[in-house]
Amino acid sequence: MRRRSRGGTATEPRGSALYEVLKGIDFERRELLDKPRGVGLFDLVKDKGGSYRCYACTLCERTCPVDCIEIDYCPEFEELPFDLEAERAAALATLPGESCGANSACVVGEQPAGFVPEIDMKKFDAVVAGIRSGTGLVQALHSTQEAYGYLPRVALENIAGEMGLPLSRVFGVASFYGQFRLVPVGKHVIDVCMGTACHVAGAPLVVEAFSQELEIPVGGTTPDGLFTLQTVNCVGSCALAPVVRLGDDETIGRVGPNEARRLVRRLRKAEVPA
Repeated sequence: MRRRSRGGTATEPRGSALYEVLKGIDFERRELLDKPRGVGLFDLVKDKGGSYRCYACTLCERTCPVDCIEIDYCPEFEELPFDLEAERAAALATLPGESCGANSACVVGEQPAGFVPEIDMKKFDAVVAGIRSGTGLVQALHSTQEAYGYLPRVALENIAGEMGLPLSRVFGVASFYGQFRLVPVGKHVIDVCMGTACHVAGAPLVVEAFSQELEIPVGGTTPDGLFTLQTVNCVGSCALAPVVRLGDDETIGRVGPNEARRLVRRLRKAEVPA
């Protein structure tokens, strides 16, 4: 809708809050514009013919802030039967908090396919105490990540409740800053530097050796929860290239593929009780 000024000339359209939201969505790709891949992605499922369709969970209808969404049966489309086993397998393959996630009703009590650590809420007591003493949101997120290694969804929900904030705002802050992790990581986080000096010195071969030895891709976590493999930009130790960081405290220089494999084996051996 275009508005006219007092002089009669047309001005730029000014839509409602809903318009501002809708104009930021690429409906062809079903994702938000100017956002990282996967952020705001509309969750779809694939039917037997290979095409995608809405999951029909009705969540969008129930939570629409302006009540503009109405879901109804469309007789022109064939009604597909619900495949319980396929949906259970898909849920077990995802993490809690995703759609539908390993904590969904259809798989409750079953062991997820990926690494999902137990959430000990006793560790969260210190975060709650900090919030009640005046800690800000970012500091609460830092304390939570220090306690769990990442930001579990249940912790974000509790932070939102304690601070009287919408969960969307807490999640927005947590997903905005790169230092916060929203998925669990292993006990040993291996960061391989991929800066220019390290790349030229053979860092890609080091990454490949770690990936083969751990049997996970970059960004993955081993099923036993011991290792997470990541790549990072320059860590400022170019004279020691290729450089590997183990956690936040240990930096190892001049690492080759053989040293990478030996490091993994040494750490695994240290985890075996004597």
